[in-house]
Amino acid sequence: MAENDKEQQILSGARRLILRQGLRATSMEAIAQEARVAKPTLYKYFRDKNEVFEAILAELMTELHANFARALHGDGPVVARLGAALAAKYGAISRLLGDSPHADELYDEHERVRPEVRATENVIERMVAEELGTAGAADPEALACLVLDAAYGIKRKARPTDDIGPAIRLLVERLVGPEVKG
Repeated sequence: MAENDKEQQILSGARRLILRQGLRATSMEAIAQEARVAKPTLYKYFRDKNEVFEAILAELMTELHANFARALHGDGPVVARLGAALAAKYGAISRLLGDSPHADELYDEHERVRPEVRATENVIERMVAEELGTAGAADPEALACLVLDAAYGIKRKARPTDDIGPAIRLLVERLVGPEVKG
């Protein structure tokens, strides 16, 4: 098995375990068992469970950013593109977390653990503000912050997951629609 395959095996096992029992209750020994690797093999790749969690987050943030950017820069009016981009972002997070009873813990923890999470969010905020500015919004930075904060709130409160996309699209339509041209 290639080095990258072994690392992916570990991350996949850790992801399953963390979703099932939460980050606090997950140990390196349990990750090794779930991933079906020896503890020395696990420690060859990761120093501790926080580093494992950081690697899982790094993969997620890369995927989220790519999907968000693709939708935001697609075809159509800014309202439709922004709604699709935010729905894709938060829909992917919801699919990853699924019905985990530890979703709130993991969602809170991801923002504390990795500075790259905040950096990615800052890039997304700048992208949204730029699109809103290009579309004619009077105060694109403030509007971007408002829309992103409200979308975050929808993600945190929406149950079931299927409600997230339509709710975010409606939010963008109502907040952004009146502020931009076409």
